[in-house]
Amino acid sequence: MKKSEMHCTSCIKFDGNDCRLDPKPVQIENPSEFWCSQGQWSCWSERYQEMEPFYWGEWEQE
Repeated sequence: MKKSEMHCTSCIKFDGNDCRLDPKPVQIENPSEFWCSQGQWSCWSERYQEMEPFYWGEWEQE
């Protein structure tokens, strides 16, 4: 996953207009443009041949 793809709209913790990383939902104004440093995304794993969680910071290893 590319760092530029890590926006709220593709994060599995995003629900409608709300970020749910914390117990209290936080409304995000521009979710398609907001770059997140704490999110969790789902991406394809060649190793396991299935979707797996992808966390911020892993992009540095690719």
